[in-house]
Amino acid sequence: GIGGTFQYGYNVSIINAPTQHIHSFLNETWTSRYHMELNPDLLTFLWSVIASVFSLGGLCGALIGGSMAIRLGRKGALLINNIIAILAAILMGISFPTGLFELLIVGRFLIGINSGIGICVQPLYIGEVAPKHLRGGMAMGSSVFLTGGILTGQIIGLRELLGGEMYWPLLLSSSCFPAFAQLLFLPWFPESPRYLLIDRGDELSCA
Repeated sequence: GIGGTFQYGYNVSIINAPTQHIHSFLNETWTSRYHMELNPDLLTFLWSVIASVFSLGGLCGALIGGSMAIRLGRKGALLINNIIAILAAILMGISFPTGLFELLIVGRFLIGINSGIGICVQPLYIGEVAPKHLRGGMAMGSSVFLTGGILTGQIIGLRELLGGEMYWPLLLSSSCFPAFAQLLFLPWFPESPRYLLIDRGDELSCA
């Protein structure tokens, strides 16, 4: 769940802490680029886009998650999904030093796609690889990781940690760590027997 529903909960919550810092970044970037102050209405619009484009990405991710799970396999889809998260983290992390707030929008959209795919494929994968006597408990793990991601994001977003003015780019790009963790551990997990049997017709591998 660390690269699936955890990412969804984590990225939903971390955007709240640096709100004022991102506002300042938008104002400074706009002023240096166009030599005029950013209109308050436009500031509100840009911030709304940065915050809400995550949901649009989540919708797109959920729509393609099913086909990815069939074409790449449940495990393969989750592994490829981490590349999207790492790319999103890089874009959000370099937005401040490059002075390109557009990278925040693109990064939030990509991390939304990552979360949408994860929340679609991860519960499917867990339900199919879990032994019968553990299936119920492991399926509940998706909800546990989701709420755990929200809690972790709120803690990491404290001003004493990464919620300060100097560290908010690191806060937004910290979503790469769950992605790296899943890339490290998931290859050791088996592929879904249901996928191997029904979608690939490989009776030997699913036995």
